[in-house]
Amino acid sequence: MTASQILDLIAPQYMADPNKASFIILARGQTSLCFYGTNYERAVALRTAHMLALRDAAQSGAGGGEVASKREGDLAIAYHKSTIGDGDSDLVLTIYGKQLMGLTAGSGPVIGVTGGNDDGCA
Repeated sequence: MTASQILDLIAPQYMADPNKASFIILARGQTSLCFYGTNYERAVALRTAHMLALRDAAQSGAGGGEVASKREGDLAIAYHKSTIGDGDSDLVLTIYGKQLMGLTAGSGPVIGVTGGNDDGCA
């Protein structure tokens, strides 16, 4: 399955998004084929859904993140914020990012015999 098809399955709310293809291109630039291997398209789809969810949160003024608390009288919503120091720290802010973190933990380069590998991964 392609990243676009997987994205449609895991986040159908973005199926008709006019910027879907552009976000997939951006996600490909942040996702390593060599690292994810056979999980590459899924990783791209998860990163795309994560990026789209962050965009939607920013556009709505919600700020993103998981809801930490709510109040109904005079409406107040508080969000958890990330405290991780690496470049992917925003992944904790969406369910898609958390799923990508799980996929990352279960992925990685495979050590094997070299030679005859033409996929561009060393």
